[in-house]
Amino acid sequence: MKLKKNKKNFFKFSFVMGRFSEKIGDKFQYFPIDNWQKETEYGKKFNFDGVEWIISDYSNPIFNSEYLNEIKKKFKTKKLSLISIYFDFIMKEPLHKISIKNLDWIINKVCLIQKKIKVNRITIPIEEDCRFHFDYEKKIALKRLEYIIKKLGKKSKISIETDIPPHNLIKILDNKKLKKLGLLLDLGNIRANGFKLINYINKFPDKIIGIHIKYREKLYGQSKAIPKKFEELSILRKNIYRLKMLNDVTFQTYRSEKNFINDMKQSIKNFNEIFYK
Repeated sequence: MKLKKNKKNFFKFSFVMGRFSEKIGDKFQYFPIDNWQKETEYGKKFNFDGVEWIISDYSNPIFNSEYLNEIKKKFKTKKLSLISIYFDFIMKEPLHKISIKNLDWIINKVCLIQKKIKVNRITIPIEEDCRFHFDYEKKIALKRLEYIIKKLGKKSKISIETDIPPHNLIKILDNKKLKKLGLLLDLGNIRANGFKLINYINKFPDKIIGIHIKYREKLYGQSKAIPKKFEELSILRKNIYRLKMLNDVTFQTYRSEKNFINDMKQSIKNFNEIFYK
């Protein structure tokens, strides 16, 4: 089962690194250090355009110039793109807590990546344990977002993934100092949090630059493979033409411990049937 693609699509299809691998220890979302090369082969097999590269810690191979050359060569061979980079390490070191020294180190490394490989989107999480909860934390986080946009925003679109509800999120996205900041929407998290996807589309049609495809049950339910009926995906299908700044639709779908290939096949099959209905 391959991912269908319409020639009229103005966005790319991508998958999050790790979806074609076993977990790293007990970590569900972590860079597949022993299997990333194989994942590019699966990505091509399932008809993806490229990958979302997870940076889960400071030892990621993409930070090493020799590995970066290998990554670039591998992508060229498989005709894949580095569609996005996700700062997953921020989940452990929130923007309002990370040291400037560590942030600068990451930024300088990503600048080197940008010089060698095109990176369309860079996303920083502000959600769950890494979301700010007090005014002083908010001020620090937004100041650091400004800094990231200044340093990395010339060559890549910068976005946040967040569980801040739309009526509060608008205060951030309307900030003149953050006018270049975009938004990554996660369909599963929106569903699990009880938010309405259409509210984000109505309020931020020109800010949404990425979509994570994931299914979660309501009331903070666990992730599951994409089912045959997925309300949020149907809403996205009907309204995607409104998202003029959309860069990518990226599969961050559920995977089980051993049957991750079949899990992806099921998710792609049901995605195709819903999205191209």
